[in-house]
Amino acid sequence: MKAKALVTVALAAAMVSASALSVSAGTLSNENPWGETEVIARIDGNSSGEVTYTIIIPDVIDFGTLEQPQINEDQYKDVGFTVKTGNTVEGLTPSQYIMLYVRDKTASVNGSNDFVIANKVDPTKTFKYDVYDTNPIGSALNINSNAMTSTRGYEFTSFTLANEEVQGTLRLNEHQLYGKDISELVGEYSGYMIFFSQIEGA
Repeated sequence: MKAKALVTVALAAAMVSASALSVSAGTLSNENPWGETEVIARIDGNSSGEVTYTIIIPDVIDFGTLEQPQINEDQYKDVGFTVKTGNTVEGLTPSQYIMLYVRDKTASVNGSNDFVIANKVDPTKTFKYDVYDTNPIGSALNINSNAMTSTRGYEFTSFTLANEEVQGTLRLNEHQLYGKDISELVGEYSGYMIFFSQIEGA
């Protein structure tokens, strides 16, 4: 995303002077003594304080084929992903950074905060998954372990440099399939993560 400064100013100027009148494209006369002239300006290119950056997010993250556990225990399926800045990050002050947020497309502050995939034919059939800001997970907590308090989503990571890379993980507990009639769950499932970036700091 590039925050490019492009400012266009248009002012209507109507001036009458007894000593000096400028007549060009418009014409004033004794019958029409009033006229207007459009005053315009343009500012292009990089202005002072402009921040330029790009962040590359995944097109698709695929859990593959889910399997029903044979015993009544947690059975996790993890899939890693990467987010990174592009070749250009310019204009940040020493105290500024680019914060990256993420949430489920269906999430809301006052509603469900869950990350979910839903059956494409019957969207009432859903499975939850968690998002981690590390890979491998180790002892890390999922970023959605607390309630989402902003419409931007959960804080995922921050960037200050070009070509900076952060690994993340999605984790789905296949225990959600335990004891279910698989014939009623067959099909393709999908959902959407919404990423949002903004410049923060002084």
